[in-house]
Amino acid sequence: MKLQIPDIRHQYSLLVPAHRFRQGDRKVYFFALDLETLDGLLPQRVEDSVVREANRRLTPSHARNIQRYLDERDDWLLGSLLLGIAPDAVDFTPYPSDSGLDNFGEMGIRTNRVNTMRIFDGQHRRRAIQDLLADLSSVDDDRSGAKLAALRQASMTIVLYEENDIKTLRQMFVDASKTKRIEGNTVVRFDQRDAFNRAAVWLAENSLLLKGRVEMERSTVARSSPHLLAVNQLAAILKSLKVGYGGRVSRDLNDFYLQDLDGLYKDCQIWADDFMPNAREEFRSLLHEEIVNEEIPRMRVRTFAYNVTFIRVLAGCHHLWTRDHTSWTPLATFIRNSHIGHGSGHGLLIDAGLATPDGTALFARRQEVARTINYITESAEAAAEANGAR
Repeated sequence: MKLQIPDIRHQYSLLVPAHRFRQGDRKVYFFALDLETLDGLLPQRVEDSVVREANRRLTPSHARNIQRYLDERDDWLLGSLLLGIAPDAVDFTPYPSDSGLDNFGEMGIRTNRVNTMRIFDGQHRRRAIQDLLADLSSVDDDRSGAKLAALRQASMTIVLYEENDIKTLRQMFVDASKTKRIEGNTVVRFDQRDAFNRAAVWLAENSLLLKGRVEMERSTVARSSPHLLAVNQLAAILKSLKVGYGGRVSRDLNDFYLQDLDGLYKDCQIWADDFMPNAREEFRSLLHEEIVNEEIPRMRVRTFAYNVTFIRVLAGCHHLWTRDHTSWTPLATFIRNSHIGHGSGHGLLIDAGLATPDGTALFARRQEVARTINYITESAEAAAEANGAR
């Protein structure tokens, strides 16, 4: 049922079926509004000055990202808007009930008190909806018209708290924001709209080298873990493989890879099952099960090969090398013949500045990793030229 906002001469600006309940000592109302009604109820465009007193600073770029998401997706999903309002601005009339329950009924927001309503969580979603409806209304074409009609029939849930004190609303915003952040491994496993997330999960299930050696339940691997890396780390490494270390996967590029997932899977598997075993004996031994997973923790104290940072370096080197060469064999041969052990006082990674002469860990900072990738590929280039194998 489409809700109508009464004329301002009437007592209420909004009459809507709602569920009333309590959280602590505060009354709360839960209801849904179609986007057009929401636009009429909160007509003022969300600006930084509107939300500053009760909310965090407005970030227009964040609102634009949500707007783009709403515009491009027909199966969009947005969480509830959280609002506060003065207690004397709300009237609630329970529906008749034989059970004696009075938590469902009709809620009215008084016209002369509607201006006490404040968003304390959801201002970026609200701004995105405002701007998208305005933009679509200004364009006269079939696609915009159809999208606008669909949005006008869509609704959002509202959670309205009887609270008007600014300091309390600020605290409520902080309290509402203390939910646990989604862990990286969960995002990779669940997000089907990212091509490299899908590639990481596919590789973890199908790669001869990586199958059974990718941590799926945690976002990092401990030194004592029988896994080589976590699935979210693998997704980031595959991005380095395809776009270079520090490179950005644009939305258009991600869409391109989503259209050719088989090609992406193939390239990633060649890197994992062909290049890596040819680049290091440690990976070849794993591939042929001469080293079993339970030995990986023990091997970590002898070689950097099973370090996530080193695997990331291998992906970056492969990308940089294959931009200018048709065969990765000379690069793999150079890395295979180089020493990368712990605490030897010399070696490829020490010379590159990724490790100290007596260290047992690699630097993971961006500048050291980038410098190492460049150093290894340049050294491999020089070695190939000297051997006539460039």
